[in-house]
Amino acid sequence: MLLDKIRTPQDLKGWSLKQLGELATEVRSFLIESISRTGGHIGANLGVVELTIALHRVFDADQDKFLFDVGHQGYTHKLLTGRREIFSTLNTPGGMSRFLTPSESPYDVLDASHAGTAISVGSGLAQAMLHDTKPGLVVAVIGDGSLVEGMSYEALNFVGDQPLPMVLVINDNGMSIPPNVGGIRHLFAHRQWEQKCEAYFTGLGYRYQAVPDGHDLEDLVLNFSKARQIAPDGPVVVHVKTEKGRGLAIARDHPYKLHFSMPFDPATGAGSSPVPPGRLYTAIVGETLGKLIDDDKDIYALTPATPYASGLDAVMVNHPGRVLDVGMAEQHAAGMAAGLAMAGKKVFACYQSTFLQRAMDQLIHDIAYLKLPVTIIAARSGFAGFDSPTHHGIYDLSWLQAVPNLKIFYAGTSRDLQAVLKDRAQAADGPLVILHPYEAVWSGETEHLPAATTPLEQPEVLSKGADGLILTVGNRLPTGVALRDQLRHTTDAEFELVNVRWLNPLPTGFLETALENGRPVITLEEGRARGGFGAAMALFLADRGLVNPLHISAVRDEFVPTGDKDALSVACGLD
Repeated sequence: MLLDKIRTPQDLKGWSLKQLGELATEVRSFLIESISRTGGHIGANLGVVELTIALHRVFDADQDKFLFDVGHQGYTHKLLTGRREIFSTLNTPGGMSRFLTPSESPYDVLDASHAGTAISVGSGLAQAMLHDTKPGLVVAVIGDGSLVEGMSYEALNFVGDQPLPMVLVINDNGMSIPPNVGGIRHLFAHRQWEQKCEAYFTGLGYRYQAVPDGHDLEDLVLNFSKARQIAPDGPVVVHVKTEKGRGLAIARDHPYKLHFSMPFDPATGAGSSPVPPGRLYTAIVGETLGKLIDDDKDIYALTPATPYASGLDAVMVNHPGRVLDVGMAEQHAAGMAAGLAMAGKKVFACYQSTFLQRAMDQLIHDIAYLKLPVTIIAARSGFAGFDSPTHHGIYDLSWLQAVPNLKIFYAGTSRDLQAVLKDRAQAADGPLVILHPYEAVWSGETEHLPAATTPLEQPEVLSKGADGLILTVGNRLPTGVALRDQLRHTTDAEFELVNVRWLNPLPTGFLETALENGRPVITLEEGRARGGFGAAMALFLADRGLVNPLHISAVRDEFVPTGDKDALSVACGLD
């Protein structure tokens, strides 16, 4: 096999087009066989096999800087840079990353997992090349879905006016995760797209080349060779049309072209799903919002290109005018939510926690400062599995608590989540962020929750105890149950167990009463200690001169690696 002969990109130099074509076939077969066993970003990678091979055939990866925006489409790049043997470790602790990272290979320039960063970072690298008079080019590969990110537009505007040695490769497959939205989609899909796009990019200051068939190696090599010759004099755009999921039949009719999947049967598609097994909290969001939107014509839901991660797929089909995917545009989603709220609409803006931080300024400036009744639902709060260290939603509470006027609710149970959504649809008072984890609903709800529903505005007490207080945040509630039982069996101590729910403002009346007798307090959360719930409790005690012993179980000052929740809890000392 030709794939066996590759250890570095230099091994491709001098290969014929016939050999490159055979290699592409081998790579595609390998990816399908390997990723179907481990799970991974299969659809996103099958579309760039020929593109990546041609890049490494033409450019010099030892001298040029390759940046793959987001990085989830870098599997062929990994194969061509000597990492075939570690593919079997994908989605295992300490295994191959789903994205690109310099800790894996010196050929991975940018450790990335968020969209829209490649052109900006690339411009800095290119500027340094000019300053140091070093040979080489910056090659930034960015998808048409990522191109609509605000950061991408800012960088496009700047780079087009500079003599930077850059090649911008647009991987145009008509999709981000779901199909693209917005005006750029129409520009790229126009029947005269080559002429229209040439006018657009040349108007910004770029030289422009089009590759109508991004799986034609001869045309790819020809265009990349031309770009390599002229890019030292200034930036070039090479616009490549590709097919997401190419070579995998079951991806053709999949709504996301099998962008990401758990392990699956490549023949039948059995098992293919981008979400973990079980009934997820996101399903609760989708079902509840769907019913609320059915009954109230003034309710809107927005999401920045992640409808499946927010449970909105089915709701979007049933309410296409009021459940809107605004594209990879987190800042715009927050701004649009503000405008809808100003007009008297009831708005639910649905994010993943890791992407909500990109809209921090809009949340402060356009929503919280104006006290607008916008409800933000942040899924995937806490550990985020094997995507990337930067995907963990462990920073949300730390920065959200710094925002005045902003209420914060962490849904620890499915009925918490349903109740707060229904309450906000009835009467939204100022801005609220609802946090919830990206995992299956706790199986112990029926056994451990009190039969009587606690009023939404109060913390929920699962059991009484005079010897201490366990305050749990969100999905640490099962840990709280285990800790309470352990303390009971090992020390005969009875700790009161509380699902706090409201994190800002804190339930002061409840806490002041609960802390009167000086009982020790344990706080459990799946987020940063600095600025988190435990830190808020420390301030609460200090402000009142209370001397209750306080133990904070939270993530310390570090970036957390990828991994499953249980393993990360142990590694971070949360178990």
